[in-house]
Amino acid sequence: MSSPVSAYTSSTNSLINSGSSGLVSSGSAQVAKSDSEVIAQVVSTPMQSSNINEVVAPVRESIEKIAADLQKFVQSMGRDLNFSVDETTGYHVVRVVDQSSGELIRQLPSDELLKLAREFEQLQNALVSQRA
Repeated sequence: MSSPVSAYTSSTNSLINSGSSGLVSSGSAQVAKSDSEVIAQVVSTPMQSSNINEVVAPVRESIEKIAADLQKFVQSMGRDLNFSVDETTGYHVVRVVDQSSGELIRQLPSDELLKLAREFEQLQNALVSQRA
């Protein structure tokens, strides 16, 4: 992925490697490039898309396969696994539930930890809004 910073770094490195330091030769005198010329050069550098979905897709597929395998194994012991993501904290939550009764056997992370994480999130948001 190319960014304006990497484009600037790239153009600066190419100037350094070519023996120039932002100076343009004009006959016998060298003239320094202005900031606006350097910025224009950086801005005009094309940026490539990151294709993050193509990179993440194989990882996502392997995680889904592992989760399905775990689900099958746990079901053979009379239990169900439920996978979810807590909306506030973004934590991945795994619940082990008894198949016959529907009783929650175990949850990772626990409700107490999720509650604590939510409170920290609210505290952080309050601090940020007070600073702004």
